[in-house]
Amino acid sequence: MKLLQSLTGIIQRFAHDGAGVIQRPEGKPILAYGTIPGEEVQVKPFKRTKDGMRAELESITTPSPDRVVPRCPYAGTCGGCKWQHVDYTRQRTEKLHGINNAFTEANLLCPIDAVMPCPEPFYYRNRMDYVFGKDGELGLKMPNKWWATLDLETCFLLSEQSVEVLKRVREWTRKTGLPFWNAKTQEGFFRYCVIREGKNTGERMVMIVTGPVVGGRESVVGAFDELSNILGDLATSVVWGINASVTDLSIAQEIIPLKGDAWIHETVNGVSYKITPNAFFQTNSIMAAKLQDAVRDYCGDLSNKTLLDLYCGSGFFSLALAKGAKRTMGIELSAEAIECAKENATTNSVTAEYFASTAESFNWKGYNPDVVILDPPRGGMHPKVIETILNVAPPVLVYVSCSYTRFIQEFAKLGEKYSLESAVALDLFPHTPHVECVFKLVRKA
Repeated sequence: MKLLQSLTGIIQRFAHDGAGVIQRPEGKPILAYGTIPGEEVQVKPFKRTKDGMRAELESITTPSPDRVVPRCPYAGTCGGCKWQHVDYTRQRTEKLHGINNAFTEANLLCPIDAVMPCPEPFYYRNRMDYVFGKDGELGLKMPNKWWATLDLETCFLLSEQSVEVLKRVREWTRKTGLPFWNAKTQEGFFRYCVIREGKNTGERMVMIVTGPVVGGRESVVGAFDELSNILGDLATSVVWGINASVTDLSIAQEIIPLKGDAWIHETVNGVSYKITPNAFFQTNSIMAAKLQDAVRDYCGDLSNKTLLDLYCGSGFFSLALAKGAKRTMGIELSAEAIECAKENATTNSVTAEYFASTAESFNWKGYNPDVVILDPPRGGMHPKVIETILNVAPPVLVYVSCSYTRFIQEFAKLGEKYSLESAVALDLFPHTPHVECVFKLVRKA
């Protein structure tokens, strides 16, 4: 099939990234964003990829009854909300289909029969990483165009106040005359504007991530001082973060506080958490509470039991469970996160032991945990971690997964000693194809 040649087809299903799929009798499928399974559409393929031919949606011949008018004017051109054109009930149905299909393909019985809805499908995030474009744009990247930034004048993901923050930051950066980051040449200064909010505390941190300063920091310090005044009450803390690497990440190797502390706090289920600029924290505070409840239920009665929290971050799960356990430990790669976890334990009057280490290199066999919480990154666990789990064989594993396909792959090994007793799916990411799952694994007799 030739590129840039329009064709008509019916969307059969959603791909893993939220694009609609048109199957072909021969060759790879056609993938088009902004579509819904069941719709007849006209598309124009423009790029070949390993997953299929990427196509631009030109028109909809037969729209789905579940198609809705997006709230955001940028829906369809922005990469932030790929499913805002889909009715919210249908979104959760499609996520459940994805889970069921993945389990069926793996010849496993799926223990999930619904996806728990998010009470607030808009303004639900507590963190957004907005990227600067080479010409001073400030917003999110466009689908299929990693180098292009869509300049956003509104966004329904974080908060109404964050839109005003974006406006003021955009005007300030352009006024400074300093260059913006060019993703293709990997040169420039302004890279990211990261906004973090404590939904339950009212705190807001604004971090401007830049490249290294050329010609001395004295030349830009005055400009940053001005930013704090420009943001005023919209930010309880303002931070300058420097990322000197060419890696396209909003992580800063050096943190320079400009206003207030270089952190904020959030409260979930009565537990207070300190959140630093680079730290991971569940991005949906409302659903994070429900996620925590699900983990607590699966851990069961922890009296006289030892709890191990692998990939513990700043103690999100372990701090909420420690008071009911005989002993609580957490292991996390980030030393910064571990220091936060220790401080959070003191703040919440909790007794817990935290260790900065990779999960695969820490020897926890001698602790003989009764319950192990696993919350690995999307890429899953290191093979050595799975090997250790099988050797120690704790009675209960509670696996928190943002990638159920990765969990299924790892359960192929864990299933040697564990049964999948129950699971729950929670919609922490409305208007996207992503879903969070919690799986309870019990050691076989």
